Amino acid sequence: MVFLLGFLFLCGVTDHIGSVSITTPEQTIQEVQGETVHLPCMFTLSPEDQGPLDIEWLRLSGPNNEAMDHVIILYAVDKIYSDFYQDMRGRVNFTSNGITSGEASIKIRDVQPADSGTYLCKVKTAPGVAKTTVQLTVVDYIGSVSITTPEQTIEKDQGETVHLPCMFTFISKDQGPLNIEWLRLSGPNNEAMDHVVILYSADKIHDDVYPDLKGRVYFTSNDIKSGDASINITNVQLSDAGTYQCKVKTYPGTVNRNLQLAVTDHIGSVSITTPEQTIQKARGETVHLPCTFTLSPEDHGPLFIDWMQLTGPQNEVVNRMFIVYLADKIYDNFYQDMKGRVQFTSNDIRSGEASINITDARLSDAGTYQCGVSHAFGTAKGTIQLTVVG
Repeated sequence: MVFLLGFLFLCGVTDHIGSVSITTPEQTIQEVQGETVHLPCMFTLSPEDQGPLDIEWLRLSGPNNEAMDHVIILYAVDKIYSDFYQDMRGRVNFTSNGITSGEASIKIRDVQPADSGTYLCKVKTAPGVAKTTVQLTVVDYIGSVSITTPEQTIEKDQGETVHLPCMFTFISKDQGPLNIEWLRLSGPNNEAMDHVVILYSADKIHDDVYPDLKGRVYFTSNDIKSGDASINITNVQLSDAGTYQCKVKTYPGTVNRNLQLAVTDHIGSVSITTPEQTIQKARGETVHLPCTFTLSPEDHGPLFIDWMQLTGPQNEVVNRMFIVYLADKIYDNFYQDMKGRVQFTSNDIRSGEASINITDARLSDAGTYQCGVSHAFGTAKGTIQLTVVG
């Protein structure tokens, strides 16, 4: 062990010019005392990097961070060494089991003000070496921000886009820089942080920190500072199910909210054949909203069709349901504004024609409409954008 550490320290003296690269930018992270902090370090290798992989996390000191105070954690020869820095023994771990795939991030539990400082991630594999630094500041908790979204369970079908809401407000006027973290949790009481899903820090978004969601997760708002830290996950998979935490931090406060995501596997082949489109009509005219569908032999059971009007930045909120076909009956009189003005256009809905007409179009009818078709285990949805002009 002594020889191994001596070899690692010796290697750390010289910077090799190679093709290993760290994709995580240098950044400053602020965390509240007692929380678990995530220090990101993502890297990529090239075919030229053929030597054994070594990962070092170091704590630096000095006016220009030129001195190495401590080695925090090591990965070498397919083994992890995390127990030789007494102050962090039992509190520091790599966040991923797939270190060799490019995830060298670490997490430190129960952070204390004494943990504040500059940390260096160094990735080495002959003939290359790459490194990046993270500045950590640990503060005492003082409430200055509040999340208004309640804890909830959200259920979606596999392959759909799921919306995880997180709305927040500032309590005091004096705030520091805003940081948003979405985390994936695990453990009996959601006490363990498995992965960082997406980050907003220093007015920049980092959405490539979790390989399983790379290219599938994004913030839904273009103005996060206004109080909307919600995210969408596209093409949701069964493996995406679990507990997600939205953490909002702005000095000197932090607050978080957990959301439970359930993903179901519907095995039907009902499909809507009408493409998504935009329809424009003049006020007073009759609007035709098309929705044609097909069923497969596997789709047994009663047919259920609902037309809804949606709202929200990503049309994730049901504003109202205004006409329904269920058990061979039509229900069209429970939304007062459209009572007597909406009807299915076909007398044989089961043949695959779920289109509707809205008579005497009004400016208030404009918006996004969704046609939903469900049949036993199969379900499908399609949207249409309606514009009404004067």
